Amino acid sequence: MQKSDDVERARLLVELARVAEQHQKTAKAQSLYDDALAQFAEDSLDPFLPDVLRWKGTLLREKGETESAFRCYTKSLEKATLIGSESAVAHALNCLGTIAQRRGDQKETERLYSQAAEFAQRARDSRLLGMIEQNRGVLASMRGDFGQAAAYYSNSLGAFEVAGDAEPMSWVLNNLGILHTKIRNFDEARGHLERGRAIAVNRGDAVVENVTTLNLAEVWMGLGRLDTADKFCAMALEQAQRRSDHLSAAGALKIRAAIERKRGALDKSIATLRIAIFEAEGAEDRLLHAEMLRELGEISRAVGNAGAARSAWREAVDSYEAIGASQEIAEVEAQLDQLPG
Repeated sequence: MQKSDDVERARLLVELARVAEQHQKTAKAQSLYDDALAQFAEDSLDPFLPDVLRWKGTLLREKGETESAFRCYTKSLEKATLIGSESAVAHALNCLGTIAQRRGDQKETERLYSQAAEFAQRARDSRLLGMIEQNRGVLASMRGDFGQAAAYYSNSLGAFEVAGDAEPMSWVLNNLGILHTKIRNFDEARGHLERGRAIAVNRGDAVVENVTTLNLAEVWMGLGRLDTADKFCAMALEQAQRRSDHLSAAGALKIRAAIERKRGALDKSIATLRIAIFEAEGAEDRLLHAEMLRELGEISRAVGNAGAARSAWREAVDSYEAIGASQEIAEVEAQLDQLPG
């Protein structure tokens, strides 16, 4: 039987871990989560244990350590199932859905989000239902179903606004920014992202601040404001490196490579993209992989190497097909058609 003193110590360690996360001390936060988990016996069925496993998993996921995050979420689900907590089961399934989505497994993603919603409804966890609705919006947006994605996001944001729940509001606003960036509605994208970033800064949420900063860099690039885009890109890269977040660092370097390409600094662009590819290694993010291949094609075309551009874009199409990104597939195939020879 788990001792109450051990659980209380675990709770204190988790509180310290969350504070460390807020201050971008990722290594310290991970160590504190490990110390918290060490307070539980191997066969413990304490209701707090699935939460600790899930929070550690999310820290690892945001760093780009996808397989390690998957193992934490799987263990969280196992413990939640044995404990019989429908809410904890729903949370674990939702988190596993984000991993399946990153890996490009569409059927598994749909299954996990659907199961998560069922358990969340049973647990009457409206906040989690809103989070799942948002994640379904991300999936719909990836597939090019922008109307459905907007509906998911609108429902989710409305519920969080009524509840006055700022944290998930910032997540939805970020996703709305990404959606409007995709359809090249950059001014509206900027509005959503700036609002989401302001919430994150006010809350001391380094992860969401970093993500929204990075997405704003892409918006500014879309608006043709390369100097501003570069400034936001530099901020996002510095934040990601401070947090040892390899995935966000790779995303920032990919955007920097695009900025350098647009400025005509093609040698620098190629070098930057190579570093981005190295940073993303092992993260298993199929979407980012496809985006980097697409940028490689852009750079190759810019230097006059149509063969390399064709090879990169064909590989990008394969990656986009794996995740069902219909709009991106159509755009890259159009670029392929325009290549000489």
